[in-house]
Amino acid sequence: MKLKKLVLATACAFATMTAHAEPVKVSEEAAVSVFDSRVYRDLFGTQAMRAIFSDEAMVNHWIKVEVALAKTQAEMGMIPQDAYQSIKKAADSVEIDYDALRAGTNRVGRGISPLLGQLRAAGDDKVATYLHFGSTTQDIMDTATVMQVSQGIELVQKDLKKLVLQLADLAEKHKDTVMISRTNGQDAIPTTFGLHLITYMTELDRHITRLDEASSRLAVQVGGTVGTLSGYGDQGLELQAGVAKNLGLKTPSAPWNPSRDTFAEIVQTLGLVNATFGRIANDVNTLGRTQILEVQEGEGGASSTMPQKRNPRAAEFMGGLSRMGKMYNAAALDMMSHSDTRQGSPWILEWSVIPDSFMVTSQSVERAQRLFANLIVNQDRMLENFNASQYYVMSEAVMNDLAEKIGRARAYDVVKEAIAGAQPGTSFVDIVKGTPEITSNMSEKEIDAALNPSNYLGVAEETVERAVQEVRARRK
Repeated sequence: MKLKKLVLATACAFATMTAHAEPVKVSEEAAVSVFDSRVYRDLFGTQAMRAIFSDEAMVNHWIKVEVALAKTQAEMGMIPQDAYQSIKKAADSVEIDYDALRAGTNRVGRGISPLLGQLRAAGDDKVATYLHFGSTTQDIMDTATVMQVSQGIELVQKDLKKLVLQLADLAEKHKDTVMISRTNGQDAIPTTFGLHLITYMTELDRHITRLDEASSRLAVQVGGTVGTLSGYGDQGLELQAGVAKNLGLKTPSAPWNPSRDTFAEIVQTLGLVNATFGRIANDVNTLGRTQILEVQEGEGGASSTMPQKRNPRAAEFMGGLSRMGKMYNAAALDMMSHSDTRQGSPWILEWSVIPDSFMVTSQSVERAQRLFANLIVNQDRMLENFNASQYYVMSEAVMNDLAEKIGRARAYDVVKEAIAGAQPGTSFVDIVKGTPEITSNMSEKEIDAALNPSNYLGVAEETVERAVQEVRARRK
């Protein structure tokens, strides 16, 4: 009863407080998204990527496409040469009124029409007559998005290449650093830290190639209202090729108004990149646990209440951004859900999904670079953990050596039965040295060699050297 009265009193107090609270005053430019937040934005994207997908960059690309269209039309004699010069002059001199652009966009749902109004106001009669001649809004916006996406891919690839080479150096340094490998959360057999690092390195290297392949399918969007280029008569294909050339883009083999598979592929490839960072984040979190402590972040974050803590902030954010990448990955399929020649709903989805996916990827790469630049590798602890595991990870090595004496099937049974019959807490070393069928077939020297983790690394070192050499040859 007392608890019920306390809860009721607290609720009433809160209601009274909030009823008389002054509303928070915010400007029209107040940010809600983490990507634009003055508090959070640096944690969810880089300034370099923000510059590529900013409003200013987007509008700039719209204008570039309009100018390239006019330039090509003038070269082909479709519009007067002086009309192109007037359009270019207006484009170079116009000062965009973003408040007016936003108001116009709110009315029509697209930014091109209000932009054209500002360009015409900045030019002469020729601009009013020939600007955007025969084109459609989607031509301009899609082509501009292709230009932004191309720049975004270039930036991601540049940073991924740096990271891949960074991992190559670290893997080479630790090619013979012995540690316990783990499968399904359990100790497995010895490996090297360098061998594990090259799984990150080669995976990220493949993502660079995937981005190359996806970006190779990007092409200009010049098709007119529905892709027939009917507004340009029999000059349509020539115009399309000319605009592509003037913008440094590819010419499409077919109109792609409803075909958003290339954009979807790129978003999903970025999702793969972030999934790799999610795996790295999981490993850093696991290997950095107090009981394992084989690696630590050099830039750990402090706790506000627990002085001893060093929180793995890079892994934490890489893991969070990886999950965001999965959301965009799923949304990419919805981007493809056009009907007929095109539909507005899935197209609108792209305006958020594409830039957001590039933003989180840029931040993930930067976090990973800092993580590996400052990673603390506790080699002594890696060796100590063999003792903590009581050397059961060496059972396969002992079994294989014993198999040379008594056969594979019998060796497996001997080692397994010896482990099963031992008292809880008995080390594997004591089990081996206390099993007559092992000691009668293997000398003490052979047993010690079989129990030494450094002797059971197979071709780990050579594999690291080969992978590092191949990646450096590709990416340097």
